Amino acid sequence: MRSRTAVTALLAAGLLAGADVAAGQGAPRDVAARFLDAWNARRWTEAARFLDLDQFDRFRQDFIARARRAPDDGPRLTVEDLRRQDPSMPREVAEYQVRMMEEQRQRYADPTPFEFARVATATALRALTPAEAAARWLESRDPRWQVRMQFEQAGCPAPSDLEDIPLSTRRLIGVVADADSITYGLFREIRPDDEGPNWAGGDLVVMELRDRGGRWLIQPRGDLLPEVGAVDVSDCRGGPPRDR
Repeated sequence: MRSRTAVTALLAAGLLAGADVAAGQGAPRDVAARFLDAWNARRWTEAARFLDLDQFDRFRQDFIARARRAPDDGPRLTVEDLRRQDPSMPREVAEYQVRMMEEQRQRYADPTPFEFARVATATALRALTPAEAAARWLESRDPRWQVRMQFEQAGCPAPSDLEDIPLSTRRLIGVVADADSITYGLFREIRPDDEGPNWAGGDLVVMELRDRGGRWLIQPRGDLLPEVGAVDVSDCRGGPPRDR
């Protein structure tokens, strides 16, 4: 399998050489452009139709199987454990920390809401059609959903200015064929108010399209969607008890 660097170089070479796409390549270009348009407009159901849903459903079934495995029943720290490690720690602080650790354990026992927006459990995910699940998968990487979900998981109300969070947009640069049934599309992630240095990179992304019975479909690979980091929710809830 080619690395992202190799595929990007292949795309750049073809694009810079002014190579026109071969016969039939107008179809994958159109699919790539329409997928990005729907993604930019946050029309998740429409965007999901351009994905290879058979391939996506294999990912979904594997995710459900992993999510339904028994949770980790490893040893848990107790108040006494913490105070043995730090004898100067007040009991109230140790109790608070143990409570927070237990909340975190329960909160992340089922990762479904982090990977599929507005789907609470693996059981609920199984009840969806592949197209519905794919739409929720796409939405799960939306920054506004991620902020809302992480605040709610912390037991806090979502920020009042949630809808004002600036969103990235994506612009198709071009496509190039790698084989009769495989085409790669290169698109640019345009981030608002991005202050990162140009040399940091990370704004060019490759999507893979395959001909499935005469239809060009986007492969739902993990690197198609951007990762969204943890949101700082520390200000929305009280901290540990203070020493008196």
